[in-house]
Amino acid sequence: MEDVIIKKRILDWCSPYFPLEIREEAAKIYNRYIQGDRSEDVFAYMTELKFGTGGLRGVIGNGSGRMNEYTVGKTTLGFAHYLLKKYKNPSVVIAYDSRRRSTDFAEITAGILAGKNIKVYLFDQVTPTPILSYAIRKLKAQGGIVLTASHNPPEYNGYKVYQEDGSQIVGDVQKAIEQEIDQIQDWNIPFVDKNDPIFKKNVEYIGENIKSSYYKEFDHVFFAKKINQPLKVVFSPLHGTAGKWLPGLLEKYHIEVIPVKEQLEPNGEFPTVDYPNPEEPEALEMCKELAEKVGADLFIATDPDADRMGAGIKNHNGEYVLINGNQTGSILLAYLCENLPKEANKRYFVFKTIVTTNLQREIARKNGVYIRDVLTGFKYIAEQMRWIEENKDIYNSKNDIYLFGGEESYGYLPINFVRDKDSLSSSLLLCTIAKEKGNLLDYLNEIYLKYGLYLEDLKSITMKGLDGLQRMKETISRLRSSNLVGKELGERKIVKVYDYQNQTINNQDDKEYFKILPKSDVLQYELEPEGLLTIRPSGTEPKVKIYISLRSKEQPQSIEELTKQKKQLENELNTILGMFLAITKLSG
Repeated sequence: MEDVIIKKRILDWCSPYFPLEIREEAAKIYNRYIQGDRSEDVFAYMTELKFGTGGLRGVIGNGSGRMNEYTVGKTTLGFAHYLLKKYKNPSVVIAYDSRRRSTDFAEITAGILAGKNIKVYLFDQVTPTPILSYAIRKLKAQGGIVLTASHNPPEYNGYKVYQEDGSQIVGDVQKAIEQEIDQIQDWNIPFVDKNDPIFKKNVEYIGENIKSSYYKEFDHVFFAKKINQPLKVVFSPLHGTAGKWLPGLLEKYHIEVIPVKEQLEPNGEFPTVDYPNPEEPEALEMCKELAEKVGADLFIATDPDADRMGAGIKNHNGEYVLINGNQTGSILLAYLCENLPKEANKRYFVFKTIVTTNLQREIARKNGVYIRDVLTGFKYIAEQMRWIEENKDIYNSKNDIYLFGGEESYGYLPINFVRDKDSLSSSLLLCTIAKEKGNLLDYLNEIYLKYGLYLEDLKSITMKGLDGLQRMKETISRLRSSNLVGKELGERKIVKVYDYQNQTINNQDDKEYFKILPKSDVLQYELEPEGLLTIRPSGTEPKVKIYISLRSKEQPQSIEELTKQKKQLENELNTILGMFLAITKLSG
């Protein structure tokens, strides 16, 4: 970053558009910057929030790199300018989660849009992100906004922008909105109070009508069945938005739901967990305790904005086993592929991210279902759904049908009337499978025996502030310039290097492979025998992530062989991950 740009960026916060206390803070930050201070507080004024894999996301606080009424306001103003240029009478749906300041930010957003004479539909209480996506489509709005930082710690909040089909912005639309935001030269944001007549004129509150409509959609979903088989499920929304949405949907299909009462009410402090993330075993501990107490068949927890879900399954010894995102997604996909309605001349499509298990590729292939990889971020799966709808190049909307999309990070979408990952419909599907198939762990083993044994692991390394950002860039750059083809990692060898930034395979251009994949700062290593290693900076947190996936060298033929090969694969995952961390110099 150029010094002159940074100095101006900090000094802008000393302008009269801000209250005195912020101007005084910015002046102190400027002096600290001049003296060489690059700590997190200073870095918050040096940088700017940018759209990542999940919209804007940052710590709440002052500065252009944090979430506050001014960064929210400026983004909203840019989005308003974009909408008014593109549409005659645009409307926008706004939802928000239970986080600190989410309600404030939602009302600030609604006020700015209302002040621009844009019709706003504002949810009257905390609402799941997938419902925001659904409401955009249902209300035929031209855009949507949700205030959420998903599973991040309490000090974070975020801002996701959606387009008229209910999908997150991506590609040219995202660039156009970013240009509108960048063209706003100062922080003179036209805030409109919720008591202002123009707010009351242009803002309509919504909620129960959308819930009823969403529930009714499942009357036409083939996997939504009232199976006459008891199922007892413990559920926690982890203090987030799903508490008033998921139980009613499951109960509609005769599933008994027992909530974790201590975690049922929305609370942005997330007082009972360290991180409100269903990927973390600690976050599921209260679910597990209640499940043991009531003898539940399984337990389910959703993250604060209810787009992701994690599950624990009771095994034959009465103990609860956590299944990860790859395993859950594979269970959902296998059931859908094996039970989908057969229609002549129809092509079913599945989409997964490049870091999601290739077990799903085998499941789709053996069931005659088409599968395509996309970049990390569910917005890229939603983009493919839109392309099917629009007959975009490689699709024909008359014959092509969306079946399923999923990410290893616990996000799935088994329905076509939403355009973002949806823990509500995913939970219903998981429960339906449990009712029909019996024990889900047995079904997972059936999948491994039928399609192949794949296991995965993930290592996240936190790199905060300017130093962390530079180290992250240096690590990826160093790997990009290294020739690792032929490098042995344990008993496997790197045979291909996929560079998603330069769009090359082994340094050779490959337009066919990358034709639906935009450029991204990701390196992926193909291993022989079958395996994948991927490294990428997180788009939502100050982290670099390393993913590893291996297939067993031999196909197990029995539960005994499966158990033995799982242990071997787990050891191999640890060995290879350790060796790769040493190569990246991130192990210290």
